[in-house]
Amino acid sequence: MWFKVSQLILRNRITILVSIFLITSYFGYFALTNIKMDNTYGTMLPKDSQPKKDYELLKKSFGGSESLLIFAIKTENIYSLEKFNAWYDFGVKVASFDAIDSVFSEAHIYHLQKDTVNEKFFFDKVVKHRPQTQEEVDSLKKIIRGNPFFDGLIYNKETDASLMMAFVNEEIMSDMKTAKVLFDVEASADAYEPILGEIRVSGMPHIRVAVGKKLEGELGFFIALSIGVTSLILFLFFRSIRVVLICIAVVAIGVILSLGSIAAFGYKLSILMVLIPPLIIVISVPNCIYLITKYHQEIKEHGLKIKGLSRIIQKVGVASFLTNLTTALGFGTFIFTNSERLFEFGVVASINIMACFVLCLTVLPIILSYSKVPQTKHLKHLEKQWLTYFVEKLEYLSMYRRKWVYAGTGLIAVTAVIGILQIKTTGNITGDLPQNDPITTDLKFIEENFGGSIPFDLLIDTKDTNSFFRRFEEIERVQKYLNGFDQFSKSLSAADGVKIVNMAYSGNDSSRYVIPSLTKLGKILPYLMNSASQTGSNAFLDSTKIITRITMQIKDIGSYEIQEIIDSVTPVIDTILNPKHHNTDSVYQIILKESGDKKLAQVKNLFNLNSAVSFNLKRIYAAGDQNKMDEFMMDDSKIYSFYDKAGFNDSLKKAIDRDRWEVKYTGTSVVASNGTQYLVSNLFSSLAIAIILIGLIMAVLFRAWRMVLISLVPNFIPLLTTAAIMGYFGIPMKPSTLLVFSIAFGISVDDTIHFLAKFRQELKTHEHDFRRCVLVALRESGASMIYTSIILFFSFLMFTFSEFGGTKALGLLISLTLGVAMFSNLIVLPTLLLWMDKKITNKALREPLLQLYNEEEDIELDSLEIERTVKKYEEEDAKSQPDGE
Repeated sequence: MWFKVSQLILRNRITILVSIFLITSYFGYFALTNIKMDNTYGTMLPKDSQPKKDYELLKKSFGGSESLLIFAIKTENIYSLEKFNAWYDFGVKVASFDAIDSVFSEAHIYHLQKDTVNEKFFFDKVVKHRPQTQEEVDSLKKIIRGNPFFDGLIYNKETDASLMMAFVNEEIMSDMKTAKVLFDVEASADAYEPILGEIRVSGMPHIRVAVGKKLEGELGFFIALSIGVTSLILFLFFRSIRVVLICIAVVAIGVILSLGSIAAFGYKLSILMVLIPPLIIVISVPNCIYLITKYHQEIKEHGLKIKGLSRIIQKVGVASFLTNLTTALGFGTFIFTNSERLFEFGVVASINIMACFVLCLTVLPIILSYSKVPQTKHLKHLEKQWLTYFVEKLEYLSMYRRKWVYAGTGLIAVTAVIGILQIKTTGNITGDLPQNDPITTDLKFIEENFGGSIPFDLLIDTKDTNSFFRRFEEIERVQKYLNGFDQFSKSLSAADGVKIVNMAYSGNDSSRYVIPSLTKLGKILPYLMNSASQTGSNAFLDSTKIITRITMQIKDIGSYEIQEIIDSVTPVIDTILNPKHHNTDSVYQIILKESGDKKLAQVKNLFNLNSAVSFNLKRIYAAGDQNKMDEFMMDDSKIYSFYDKAGFNDSLKKAIDRDRWEVKYTGTSVVASNGTQYLVSNLFSSLAIAIILIGLIMAVLFRAWRMVLISLVPNFIPLLTTAAIMGYFGIPMKPSTLLVFSIAFGISVDDTIHFLAKFRQELKTHEHDFRRCVLVALRESGASMIYTSIILFFSFLMFTFSEFGGTKALGLLISLTLGVAMFSNLIVLPTLLLWMDKKITNKALREPLLQLYNEEEDIELDSLEIERTVKKYEEEDAKSQPDGE
């Protein structure tokens, strides 16, 4: 098969090059015109997951929770004329941008006023114009600071901090290109800092655009750095500018295809997607190294260019196919995570890895066919003394110090297990940013002065329209309970809204900032109905008046810490909102066990405990018939008549549940937290899938379970080592570091395949000299394995230059993993093969289900129909070679 592939490639060089040029141009167009940045959070969760559904319900009911851009200052006497006017002018400047819907601060504040003529409420601007005198400012201070609603919300009187909220248009944030206008908004603060001091910037819009900008910058930086690093290492190995340029040409096409495919699929560049182009570079280069090294070995052996090119396609082609396939599988396992963004990452990465294989197998031999035959100086890398010495030392360990290898491997395994037990899992929104990054420092400033800056919401399903009117006190008690947590900012709810309304109804008397009685609420209600469109009641109530919310901000703590808080507050909040539910449930359980008069007595007991259940049951049996409902309300005995009827227990359960308020915890913080937890649980299963799939490939190749075991063990050692390093050095398990294991395993197993492919070829010829087969495989594959490992090590190490801590950790850990994998494959793998000597020889000789390459067929130059000048050159060279070549 691979002989025919080599014929196809070398016969159709121009056609293939033109086709690749057209395909590259097509994808290059997409890369230039259609690629977009992904600056959203919570996209790691599956669409059908409950946290995702809750977040979508929040957005549907109350709008997005990520539109709040925050500016904050810390200055003494903000109510001096100069500083107050500067704060006022800055707010006016911010509001002048089309991207900003409105601004809210101490200098841009509204009071709710009562219109007694039209019986409605309206918002009135407190600061109607730029103050001219200190007396005006003092008067404004008395009004603003006298309103308890604003305390802790837009100012902190204890720390002299003041906050400005700018509400960003959601449509602006949907595209990074339009969202960049926020940089202009934020830059406008510079003009006012001489008076106000440093103006801090935070909030989700700021974090999204700032992180997006960093991602754009890192994409170009890492592509350039990847090409630079790999070019330098290639030159140091091969001492040939031509080889470097050929490899870079292949790599450049791969990068264009990767970026173009992201855009062509309609995907966006996320913190994961920006890794793909550099990864394609570092994965393509080993393909080139294996092909070029084998080509140089062929030239050194017989000096025939076309024969050498045909042979490398035959002999390296299928092994490279399998190594790229295993790498693609390592990335492709992310497809099974059921996460939209990870699915996209897995699809694009795996497709482009296989595309790189095709590029290397076609473009590189074709370009080499038009190049001159390598000179003797270009082949010297095959005889590097340090390389020969290094491989000889490895041979010595495998042959004569196997006990040392076993002892060392066992020690590593035991040490690794101890380290693994110390790994901690975390993940927060700014966790990958340096502690001294402006995004982080400004966020911490907001947290220190106002409690939090990441949206956190409680959605309360009241089960019935307007039922919350009777239970504002319970909502307020929940808020007071949450205010006891340092992690939360001041919360807002419908209870705060009704307190503001009560204060406005009472002439803005701050002492009336309390929940009104039901009697007074009845008087206020007509005003609310007449001004619903102006008071912004939809901030806390959905359109059905069934779902209400408590909204606040939380500190950017770890994902599992957020979950711990949710787990701890859930039973307390449930008790506050449903104080009668525990007793109601207990009585209901008794009712299920009783019958006759005893059952009826317990039903009456339940109704006495919770009259709302009685009312709900009457509504269920009335089924919308108002006359029936009136009868039930007039005479309770009518509802009791159903207690022994079929279906009563189920109806009673529905009545009980209808009285119980249910709480859903959501917001950006919760979605990000759940996303991290989801990744942790699913990426381990992805790694397991990768191991199984790669094991199956080994089984297909060798058809012997011992060979499968031998091929996997050397690749488990580096994974264990990396996990141990994470534990010992306190590197947490989070989305970015979790990727290490699947990626590194898929790449490290490549060396195993190349080694075993050569080993099997030798075993086929020298069946009875097992040691010789292992040594030849080590010597011939060792150089390429060392070259590729060094390049991969330094190529992944360049990710440590990232501004994102997760990317740094990813690069460092993969580099260490691949470094350990190189030694494991060059020491442990040969040692295991020698140990399994007699046990595996016969089975390893079986014909594999997938032929690595035709081990006996050689190239016939006359069968290749190529350009006459090239063919003539090869025929002349052939005459000068001994028979058999």
